[in-house]
Amino acid sequence: MVSRQAISDIPNALRTALAAVPAEIRGLVRRVRWGEGPLYVCGSGVASDLGQAAGYAFETLLGWPVVARSPTALQYYTPSLARPRSVLLLISPGEADPEMQELAQAALRRDATVIVLTNSPENSLAKLTEHVLVVRAPTAQEGWTLLVCLHAALNLFAVLAAGMLKRPGPHQETLEREFEDLPDQLDRLALQQASAVRSLAGELVGCERISVLGGGFYHYPAFRLARSLAESAGLAADGMEFTDNHSRLPGKRHAIVVLSGSHCKIKKLAHRAAAEWRVRGANVFAITDGNDRELTERSAMSLLVPTLAEVTGSTVSLFLGEWLAQAAARSRDSGIGNRE
Repeated sequence: MVSRQAISDIPNALRTALAAVPAEIRGLVRRVRWGEGPLYVCGSGVASDLGQAAGYAFETLLGWPVVARSPTALQYYTPSLARPRSVLLLISPGEADPEMQELAQAALRRDATVIVLTNSPENSLAKLTEHVLVVRAPTAQEGWTLLVCLHAALNLFAVLAAGMLKRPGPHQETLEREFEDLPDQLDRLALQQASAVRSLAGELVGCERISVLGGGFYHYPAFRLARSLAESAGLAADGMEFTDNHSRLPGKRHAIVVLSGSHCKIKKLAHRAAAEWRVRGANVFAITDGNDRELTERSAMSLLVPTLAEVTGSTVSLFLGEWLAQAAARSRDSGIGNRE
């Protein structure tokens, strides 16, 4: 479980991780032969599901289709990967597993471009290609710190690539500035939200079932929160899209946690889902910003984050969600959940 000191250390870790990343990303974008096909993404370890995040980032900001698969699925079930000038992005924290190495070698033999996103310059995949983005982040705290840093770097990669490879949009400077401020935003959350996180964690521990809803850039943080509640706190939790079928009837002690923001393009679906679950008798909670009034008004309790664009706000929600899961684990172990 994560201590208060560990939580306050994460903004510093992110600050260090992102310090050199913008210059490295710009150099990488210039060197890569970007083809016309999809961007293939594969993650391993704590980053195994980050392909979801890559999909929304690169598809939304650059208009590139993204194919996110496991190493085995990409190697054996995605024949278009064999085309020259295909681009394969491998997210490999720590040391690469054998399947990832086989995939990288197969892609290189077919004249595809392999990009490696890692926290270790000694990663064996990094030695296979010149296209390496090193995010200098620790692997402590069960991967939480590393995951937040990798998620932020991946989204920043898409933002800066869009600014270089397309005509910069009207919000390009704002997005880049939000990434610069991201560690400070987490610092403020660590100071301001401790009591609220503990309170919501106690509510969740008292529930028999928890559904975490997210869509768009918030899809990955929502599914990650559900997994962390199950694995860290031992709670019955599942991740859902805003658009998933909400027809099942919730029990009296069924909690819904909705992740969204006032700049989320599909926030109306989040509002509708929250309203439907509330009418059905579920306890509705939210992680969103203060300008998302429709969602906060539909929620019994909300953890409020800064008002940011989806691409940066999703990393803040990931941080807060992981903190919430760890707080729920501590609450459950100490037997202080809010049970009827």
